[in-house]
Amino acid sequence: MPGPRNLVTPPTFVDRSYGLLSVVQARYDTPDPHWRNGVTYQNLCGIGGDTNDDFCATGNAPSKVKNMTTPIRGALPFTVFAEVDCPPIGYTPEEQQARARDALGRTEGFQAEQAFWTGSVSPTGGAIQSGTTVLPHLAANAQILDPLAVQTVILQTAATLVTGNAVVDIVEGLGQLESALGFCYAGQGVIHVPLVLVEQGFRAGVFDIRGSQIITKAGNLVAAGAGYPGTGPDGTILQGAAWIYATGQIFAYRTAPEAFDFKTTVDRAENTVKTIVERTYVLGWDCCHFAVPVSVGGIVTGVVGAPN
Repeated sequence: MPGPRNLVTPPTFVDRSYGLLSVVQARYDTPDPHWRNGVTYQNLCGIGGDTNDDFCATGNAPSKVKNMTTPIRGALPFTVFAEVDCPPIGYTPEEQQARARDALGRTEGFQAEQAFWTGSVSPTGGAIQSGTTVLPHLAANAQILDPLAVQTVILQTAATLVTGNAVVDIVEGLGQLESALGFCYAGQGVIHVPLVLVEQGFRAGVFDIRGSQIITKAGNLVAAGAGYPGTGPDGTILQGAAWIYATGQIFAYRTAPEAFDFKTTVDRAENTVKTIVERTYVLGWDCCHFAVPVSVGGIVTGVVGAPN
């Protein structure tokens, strides 16, 4: 008779590159914990205004008006977690927590992407929040103001539809998106792309890799999110298409991994240890918010507004 099968370790897990967390400005080591209540920040938005003739050359004093805006934005916390359920025997509490920490490390990027795109806080998706919606998030078609603020604080902006609901190919879609972003934001922005369109972007020659990041030919960062579902600002999927979004730069606050006490994770009714490790995040972006629907099978034709 053959002997018992050999018990071996599984393949080593390797993090996927180029997702949302590869493009954020990380503020992970901020010592003040009050950001966990949410944050408020003031943007400085715009690209300036008309130029003027020099006074010394013309002798005429030019008329100048405000050409920048300073909206106040807010961002609320959400928590991602991993739960590993095991029998109460066979593993020490330390081993149980180590497995849950490993599980969180494998999944938190996906969870953060899904929450940041959809605003979903469904516990079955691994993201939880004290409120009802992750704010701000990408797939949004209505502005939300902070009801607790004395002054006007924008928790959520509505995505501007650059081509309306007209589905275009990846070349035209990215071009239209970056053009709109360029007229709104003078710096390097972030293009948010679901994985279904990433290979199409490389085939079309609109993406490059620079170090550990994907960038566009125009120099904007690309977040290629496995957790990005491609839904539009109204939360729906267009048949044969996926949406891409553009924002200004993104900051990210997050806690260290936090584990529940071993005694509180024992489910005596099921005789199971439910080990949970979690992190809390706050994500916010600078100024602009645009969206374009792109054909998932489009071929460049040179016809404006044509997906294939």
